[in-house]
Amino acid sequence: MAKTSKAKHLQARVTFLEQAAKLLAEQQFTKQAESAPSLQNDASLQSLISNTGLPLMLASHLHTVSKRTQVRVGAAAKRSFCKVCSTPLLEDKTCLTKIENASKNGKRHLADIETVTCLNCGTKKRFPIGAHRQLKKAKRADLNSKIHATMTDRKD
Repeated sequence: MAKTSKAKHLQARVTFLEQAAKLLAEQQFTKQAESAPSLQNDASLQSLISNTGLPLMLASHLHTVSKRTQVRVGAAAKRSFCKVCSTPLLEDKTCLTKIENASKNGKRHLADIETVTCLNCGTKKRFPIGAHRQLKKAKRADLNSKIHATMTDRKD
């Protein structure tokens, strides 16, 4: 039986702030892009991105609320905002995404790393793709003891 959250209203508030920040950033970006359709150089794109007041405030408020109330924010929500400037990271609008593989000739598929670059402040976030995290020591010990037990049962 899973634990029930005592602070459902706080979790709902954090979720609302996340959704509102993303929606307002998307709307603001599309509205500004329609008013200036010929954006070809990076300087005009940079000025377009840096002027997003309300979504930045909502994202900053989201971080503040989650820290003060000790509400856990999911990994997907954490990855959707810049840690430095709190800009909602929208693909090809407020951030650029690249897949990098630093292994020799890109041979190891487990070495793929997704690099997200914020266009507002230039911060790069790197996330491993395909690599599995190692089990914690206690879980590894349990797994090894189970394997050892099954191996000794087979010998008998």
